[in-house]
Amino acid sequence: MTHLQLEREKQQTIKKEIIVQGIALHSGQEAELKLKPAQPGSGIVFSRLDLEEKIKIPAEPASVVNLVRNTTIGSKKIKAAKISTIEHLMAAVWGSGIDNLIIEVSGPEIPVIDGSALPYYQQILKAGLKDQPQKRRVFKIKEPIFARAEASYITILPYDGFKISYTLDYEHPVIGSSYFEFEAAQMDFSQEIAGARTFGFAAEVEKLHEQGLALGGSLENAVLIEATKTVNPLRFENEFVRHKILDVIGDMFLNGRIMGHIIAVKSGHRLHVKLAEKIRAKMLEEEK
Repeated sequence: MTHLQLEREKQQTIKKEIIVQGIALHSGQEAELKLKPAQPGSGIVFSRLDLEEKIKIPAEPASVVNLVRNTTIGSKKIKAAKISTIEHLMAAVWGSGIDNLIIEVSGPEIPVIDGSALPYYQQILKAGLKDQPQKRRVFKIKEPIFARAEASYITILPYDGFKISYTLDYEHPVIGSSYFEFEAAQMDFSQEIAGARTFGFAAEVEKLHEQGLALGGSLENAVLIEATKTVNPLRFENEFVRHKILDVIGDMFLNGRIMGHIIAVKSGHRLHVKLAEKIRAKMLEEEK
């Protein structure tokens, strides 16, 4: 699968059901998700299998209910109907070229697998994709849209394609400052972005655990950073900034496929979703 998959005219879904099992990153509990083919025009829709009332949660900005260290979507009517840490899976679905998908989850969080989008992506390719009769819908950005919070910002500019330029800047010697650019029409998502893993700091682990976060984190599913080095080896010299781009892709896919050039500096899930909300407002304006 290459970038060419993203330039198709027809919508796509998977050929057959996929089951993925593993530990959830923040809860530390066993989790399972099922990916199922979906009807044309239905988009990406999540649901919880463990709740009595079967609520469908569309993957869109209005469904976001929490942004602490991850992107969580849920139902505004039923508080228990939440699904967290969807961003890596969403990036994999975007990268594989899927437009319509049903995602059923066994509990409140999806399995983290290795902390990247690659395992999901590989499972999707293994299952195969099928064309659907409807044309793919792509929203083209026509004017700059931006979101900012103190020294962090993200903007999207008109552009004939999909590109992300990300600048990462941490006051930490292991990360420091780095920049990477992903151009969907010229680069292979699976090779350049999908395998970049989430990361965390050893000094923060205890505090995160007290907050009920990262309880499932391990060297199997995250890059752990100490004062002067990483505990486990990196897959890319600049894996941290590549993972940030992965997060941007997953969060932007809350609006389906878009055309534009995203420029981000030190942005996280809160700013990503703030921008996604502004993009959705423009989309709704144009539909009137």
